[in-house]
Amino acid sequence: MTKSADVSINPLAGPPQVADRNTIRAFVRNLDEVSEKIKEARDDLKEAISSNDEIETIDDEIKKLRERRKEIISESPVIKSYKEIVEECIEEKKQLIYDAKQDGVPRKEIGLAIKALKQDIDMAVSTEVYSSIADLVG
Repeated sequence: MTKSADVSINPLAGPPQVADRNTIRAFVRNLDEVSEKIKEARDDLKEAISSNDEIETIDDEIKKLRERRKEIISESPVIKSYKEIVEECIEEKKQLIYDAKQDGVPRKEIGLAIKALKQDIDMAVSTEVYSSIADLVG
């Protein structure tokens, strides 16, 4: 099933409204500024949490429990067999990706296309937005 660029994903919704280039660029800049503020606030929060003595004690207990959990996992024959199956599947996936790469399959672009389809994203609008902000992202 292919969709032409002039047909919206939802035929009842009508054509999508796309802001002008300056509005899109301003949005991207403002979003970047707010994202930086969020990052700084998260860093401050992380510092406050890590400096709390009670939390530090709990973190030490968690670390010991994780080490014990790791020991149990490494000693269990049943768990080992399941891990081997997972590792075999991972190797199969890696080989599949390697073979596709050798054949020239654009894996990242396919992944984005699948994601866009699952999220009902209009690629024509995405392309227009991309061309508006390509020089801002870096």
